[in-house]
Amino acid sequence: MTNPYRLPRSVVPHRYSLALEPDLARASFTGHVIIDATVNEAATEIVLNADELEIHSVKVDGDDATFELVSATERLVIHRAVEVGTAAIEISFAGTLNDKLRGWYRSTYRDDEGNEQVIATSQMQATDCRRAFPCFDEPDFKAVFDITLIVEPQHLAVSNGPEVDRTDHANGKVAVRFAETMPMSTYLVAVVVGPLEATEAVQVPRPDGGTIPLRIIHVPGKGHLTAFGLDIGAFALRWYQDYYGIPYPTEKCDMLALPDFAAGAMENLGCITYRENLLLADPATSTQFEMQTIADVVAHELAHMWFGDLVTMKWWNGIWLNEAFATFMEIACCAAYRPDWLRWTTFSLERSMAFEVDSLANTRSVEFPVEAPADCDGMFDVLTYQKGGSLLRMLEQYLGEEEFRRGVSHYLSVHEYSNTETSDLWDAIEEANPSAPVRKLMDSWIWQPGYPLVSAKLDGSTLVLAQQRFAYGDTDDPTVFVVPVHLRIDGQEAKVLLEGFETRVSLPSPDATVVVNAGGHGFMRVAYDATLRSRLVGPALESLTIIDRYNLVDDAWNEVVAGRLSASEFLTFTEAFTNERDLAVWQVIAIGLRGAGRLIDGEAYAAFQGRVATLVRPVLADLGWEPVPAEGELRGKLRGLLVGMLAVLGNDAEAQARCRALLDQTGADPELVATATNAVAAVGTDADYDRFLHGFRTASTPQEQLRYLYALAEFPEQSQIERTIEFAFSGEVKSQNAPFLLNRCIANRWNGELAWKAVSQRWAEANERFPNNTIVRMIDPVKQLTRPEVAADVQSFFSEHPIPQAAKSLDQTLERQRVNVALHAREHERFSGELLG
Repeated sequence: MTNPYRLPRSVVPHRYSLALEPDLARASFTGHVIIDATVNEAATEIVLNADELEIHSVKVDGDDATFELVSATERLVIHRAVEVGTAAIEISFAGTLNDKLRGWYRSTYRDDEGNEQVIATSQMQATDCRRAFPCFDEPDFKAVFDITLIVEPQHLAVSNGPEVDRTDHANGKVAVRFAETMPMSTYLVAVVVGPLEATEAVQVPRPDGGTIPLRIIHVPGKGHLTAFGLDIGAFALRWYQDYYGIPYPTEKCDMLALPDFAAGAMENLGCITYRENLLLADPATSTQFEMQTIADVVAHELAHMWFGDLVTMKWWNGIWLNEAFATFMEIACCAAYRPDWLRWTTFSLERSMAFEVDSLANTRSVEFPVEAPADCDGMFDVLTYQKGGSLLRMLEQYLGEEEFRRGVSHYLSVHEYSNTETSDLWDAIEEANPSAPVRKLMDSWIWQPGYPLVSAKLDGSTLVLAQQRFAYGDTDDPTVFVVPVHLRIDGQEAKVLLEGFETRVSLPSPDATVVVNAGGHGFMRVAYDATLRSRLVGPALESLTIIDRYNLVDDAWNEVVAGRLSASEFLTFTEAFTNERDLAVWQVIAIGLRGAGRLIDGEAYAAFQGRVATLVRPVLADLGWEPVPAEGELRGKLRGLLVGMLAVLGNDAEAQARCRALLDQTGADPELVATATNAVAAVGTDADYDRFLHGFRTASTPQEQLRYLYALAEFPEQSQIERTIEFAFSGEVKSQNAPFLLNRCIANRWNGELAWKAVSQRWAEANERFPNNTIVRMIDPVKQLTRPEVAADVQSFFSEHPIPQAAKSLDQTLERQRVNVALHAREHERFSGELLG
């Protein structure tokens, strides 16, 4: 039976000559393409992809051919027999610049006079290139693209290659032709036209001679926000060429900041597209996290130029490796770019996000069979990015950094310009490191869902390590992983490969201090017996590394969720961290405390807030409210976190008043301004609301605008959140941002139930207005709604309103809600009693 999702291999493209002419005012375009193809076997018809296009004519080898569009399978079937050899397929067509942020679509902005300006821009991944022009729209149909854009002379036109020719047309337009690309997949094609500006190119050296011109393309008036993006971009291009041992694979690198973009960014070869807030910023007014996020995303996309673009997966089941590897590389690159950011340490927070999902029965294996391309939509989640990246870090640390890098370079060199399966990477790394069981190790993690809880107990002077798949609740799951366990025994490092349920390690003495998963790079949680744990707390805490301390807190909170530790015990445990001064540890303490606070209300919650304030107040007093000259950025970020904890979670009136004063202060520290914005919103008046709304409308940077926008979801009154919900649906908020504003409304402690009800009542409208990939993220905080009748309503609603593009993610959200309902039922009375007792 013919696979409706895979094209025949009888006719294979090797070159596209494409011309596109947009009409920005009418939101339409016309096009013409000649596809030079190889005919591998005689066929009675030629089948390629086309969707939402009007086909005007088709020729094969110069002769007219009949055709039909099959919308159900998004195919163009050309009724012309072809013999083994070559064929030239010529198609004229027209289409619409849509508003769904996919294919070739409209993006808009207001100029200084308030007039709407239109850009035609593209997002082809996974299968939306067929909406821009007829093509063989599967990743292993790599071909060369010769692209021409016919545009108004005042407009900027960019594509994958550099501009090589410009010709005047009789209609007053100009035809801008771009250099041919290397062989690449259709999902990497980029075509952008509109009233845009470009920075001067930064010339980045190539190891083989010459330079790479690097530019940022932006809407007029934002050139002053490009310096940081250019700096990290230039650094990453140099660093990756050195790491991979392979020159940058194409001629130029444009990075485009777009007003409307459904994803975060997209790795189109030589023409990378971004949301504005992920590329443009003013370092003087941005927080460390806002700047780090730009660095992460730029580094992530540039990593793809080699891993994803030069070497590409054969089919969409391999998309996880593209994204996981780019996640791993972004952290490695940013750790080199800004060592003071401790990027591998703060990556622990992202690993914890993956743990949360991977602890559920509804988790999935990292890789899974994909038949329909839409099936891979579910891969764009924390299990691909954060778990996948964590597994690669675990492998790198097991092999050694240079040994891993050597294997990656070998993989890229062997497979450049071609397509691969996941196993090709493991085999290449193993070929470069013959003594390491790379494929055996990684297959145990990639094809099995979940992760292990590694227990550590003493048996005399022997350490007994055992594994059991972690779950919220009891489990007898027999899954066994090949686990590289790093140990620190009395300060000495050791590695053990835990391949079965149990292994034993000799200790120098029964009194040894042991850290399991030392360095925190293994994808596992650890459960110590009472004796071993007692040697890691108290005064010994300060001798542990940051990640080790982070993991102690993270594991403890998850023991609460799993029912193996009480919330009261967790709160007492965190109070032992009064001497802690590291950001990552306080971040995970804050996550646990916010979760614990959700378990109680009324007087018990007030008592809890008092405990939080007592914990945080002296730490903040030690840091001081004012930045200290030459202090590290992470110290400033810690100050901001502690101020927020004290003002909001600790309900400290003095901190709230100081936050309000900060918003009236000129030139205040960005970390404090960002924190104060949320803290004031949390207790804000209607006048504050109006001020923040005005701030959103007049913000001078993308970061400031989003700060004000998302703060509108933090206000305490029902009427305020109702205003925010209406605002999200008003059209004034970009469709890429509105779902995340509604997400924060549902997460609002006081008004989340109201927000959920409003979103559920406007479900059809939300699905019509917002990008498909944002819908499941919009409703993710329903997992925090734990009143039984509300939880029942949520579960019932989604039984009748599935999210087909994110079915597995929805199952995970609903399961986590059930876990949280059980946690609340288990802890509410007990924790309340202990707080008030």
